[in-house]
Amino acid sequence: MTPFSYHPTICFQNKLNKIQKQDPTGFVRINKVIERLLHSPDDADGRMRGTHHSRFKKYVGRGDYRLIYEWCAICHKASKKLEDRCEKCDEIDDNSVVFFDVFHKNET
Repeated sequence: MTPFSYHPTICFQNKLNKIQKQDPTGFVRINKVIERLLHSPDDADGRMRGTHHSRFKKYVGRGDYRLIYEWCAICHKASKKLEDRCEKCDEIDDNSVVFFDVFHKNET
C-alpha cells in the first residue's frame, strides 16, 4: 500500500524541532510512529476532546508523547471541511495525514 502524504502544521514542526534537540531518542520514536501512521492512519488510539475535538490521537510509548492528527479522507467525507479546522484544507488531497500537535503526556 502506498503511504499517505505527510503534512505537518507549523506548530507541529516547531514542537518536533524542540523535541529533536531536547530528547533525541523520543524524536526517533515519534518519527517511527509517524511512518506507521502514514501507512495506516486508521491505527489511532482514539479521538480527542477539548481543543482538538474529534481529531485522532496516537500515543508514542506508554508514558511519553501523544500525536494529534487528522486523516483527510475521513475529514472530507464527514464534511468537516472548515477553514478554521485546517490551514490548507482545499490544497490537500484525501490521501494525506495532517499532524497538528505533539506533546508530552505530562503536559496535558
